[in-house]
Amino acid sequence: MKRLLLLVLSIVMLLSFGAFAKSKDLVIGVVGPETGNLAVYGVKTLDGVMLAVDEINANGGVNGKRIKVVHYDDRGDKAEAAAATQRLINRDKVCAIIGEPTSGATFVIGPIANRAKVVLISAGATAKGVTDGKPFVFRDTLLDSDGAPATLKFIMDKFGWKNFALITSVNNDYSVGLSGIFKEAAKNYGANIVVEQTVSDGDTDFSAQITAIKPHNPDAIIFTGYYPEGSLIMLEARKQGVKAPMVGGDGLLAPDLWKVGGDAVLGSIVYAGFSPQAKAENVQNFVKKMAERGKEADMFSAQGYDAVYLLVNAMKKAGVTDCTNVKQRVAMRDALAATKDFMGVSGKMSFDKEGNAKKVPFIQMVDKKDGKYYFKLLNE
Repeated sequence: MKRLLLLVLSIVMLLSFGAFAKSKDLVIGVVGPETGNLAVYGVKTLDGVMLAVDEINANGGVNGKRIKVVHYDDRGDKAEAAAATQRLINRDKVCAIIGEPTSGATFVIGPIANRAKVVLISAGATAKGVTDGKPFVFRDTLLDSDGAPATLKFIMDKFGWKNFALITSVNNDYSVGLSGIFKEAAKNYGANIVVEQTVSDGDTDFSAQITAIKPHNPDAIIFTGYYPEGSLIMLEARKQGVKAPMVGGDGLLAPDLWKVGGDAVLGSIVYAGFSPQAKAENVQNFVKKMAERGKEADMFSAQGYDAVYLLVNAMKKAGVTDCTNVKQRVAMRDALAATKDFMGVSGKMSFDKEGNAKKVPFIQMVDKKDGKYYFKLLNE
């Protein structure tokens, strides 16, 4: 009798476990820097992700299931990013991963996700080749190959600038790639790179580089790295009496740029895949919802938000109900690749054959109003 009772209990437990397993949430992983020098990118991406997930779950979830987010702080370290990606795939059994927001780390974790047939969509990586040859790797960012030439042409036409200094961070894949794009664009549009200098991420003394640039009197200094170095470069430029503004990509798009650089970064021009000043209704709704959470709407939060909706749309089309089912993940990947004219808060986008979003840049300038710094949209 006891054996029969134990057998019945075992069967009930197995059936209950099976029902529980089938009712598990659909898991989306997020990898990015939540601490360290690049934390603003990861934190803001996660802010956008969480807003989108909360909205979706409040409206019934996806295919009868809720979305669950598991996120890891990689501290801006490539090895940490790789380890976090492995954990999300092997332990957390994610359907897809959002991240990493930097190009260098995405080059590392992209192949890991691709081998596991888990969709990875970066909400920040912009360097050339990040997605190439990896069918499960996507990005909803503005490509540097689209943004940099358009920005250079815009500032040449609007301000009459023709002579530029170029500073590259040589230990930063994003910066090295972007410098190459700016140089090619300058050649194509008849601009002059009158002087080139190099730095490294983590440097704090840029006196030698600015001293070398000063005699050339450039119209602007193109810096292709990130905001921690960008702000210090401009402080040194102003200290030495160099009045040229800074021009760069979305690696400079962070309030920390002026928190450190202050008035030295006024007039700096950046391009990005989002502007909170855009007049589109969905953009202003997003800005309002972020403000209600005490958060700031910026490019990284916008692209994190859009990444969730892109993934959810693909989940719906593919009928995903089990993240461990490889066939469902492949179907989800195929549905995502087929996305056309998705109207996100970061603009309308479609994916090319390599998983790159095709978008139009928002060109912005650091300005100051009523004592507050902000990015002023120039091209709407």
